[in-house]
Amino acid sequence: MTPRRRRIERILDHRKKELDDASAVMAAVRAREAVAAAEADAADACTKEAAEARRKLAEKGSGVMEFIEAEEWLYSTARRAERSWAILSNIRGEVEKVQVVVAQARTKVKQAEQIAARVELVEKKLADRRERRRDDEAGARIAQRRISGGVER
Repeated sequence: MTPRRRRIERILDHRKKELDDASAVMAAVRAREAVAAAEADAADACTKEAAEARRKLAEKGSGVMEFIEAEEWLYSTARRAERSWAILSNIRGEVEKVQVVVAQARTKVKQAEQIAARVELVEKKLADRRERRRDDEAGARIAQRRISGGVER
């Protein structure tokens, strides 16, 4: 393997490692996104439950303290849900950024693969040219010997 080819192979290996690393980061961010989405959905369910409980208290005509507690519970669960959705939104922004990094890493790997393929093609052409030259030189020597030796077949 030529030094040029070894260098290209090292670059290709490095690019593949970068892609693997970016993919691992993507998997971790996706996992965080899934957890955040589950938490946001749970917070929404809790908020709906609090709203339903407050509505039922209003329908049956309960005491002021019970209604205030229900209202505070609804407010706190709504705030928790808002925070959960904000966190999910931030994580989704991270996912988009990591997707760009992964796409760039894939592009770099493909570019390195194309360069490796081109180098291989150039080396093959050079080897073929050298082989043809050797064959031509061998044929010329044989022809020269026949002519100079006076031996013809």
